[in-house]
Amino acid sequence: MKKIYKTFVVEDNRTEGLLLQLALSEILNLEVKMFPTAQSLLEHLVENPAIVIVDLNLPDMMGLELIKIIREKYPKIRIVVVSAQRDMDMLAKVQAMGIYNYLVKSEDCLVYLHKVIEELLIILEYQQTFNTH
Repeated sequence: MKKIYKTFVVEDNRTEGLLLQLALSEILNLEVKMFPTAQSLLEHLVENPAIVIVDLNLPDMMGLELIKIIREKYPKIRIVVVSAQRDMDMLAKVQAMGIYNYLVKSEDCLVYLHKVIEELLIILEYQQTFNTH
């Protein structure tokens, strides 16, 4: 029996959140929980998600700060950024923080996100099977 991987998504725009949830719902072995704010996500991190998808522009905290907190408290969580920001300096900053991937919101974003998460699940399955981190 394959493991179910918890994936948390923090997105304050309801429509974009629903689109992300729809794209992720097609992936087997994935349990998706949505959060409208960084604080609501942080309160649930004790549930130990395997993946967190972060928007950088949130109403209560900047995405960079959220990523920093996740990295410090839960270093094994894989982080994927989905943001409208196309700034190369921002991309460099979050990559230096050890995120798994950065996707720019666009028409093709949901297709790419689907592929990125499926790829990440393969990596997580491999690591679980061979107990590597």
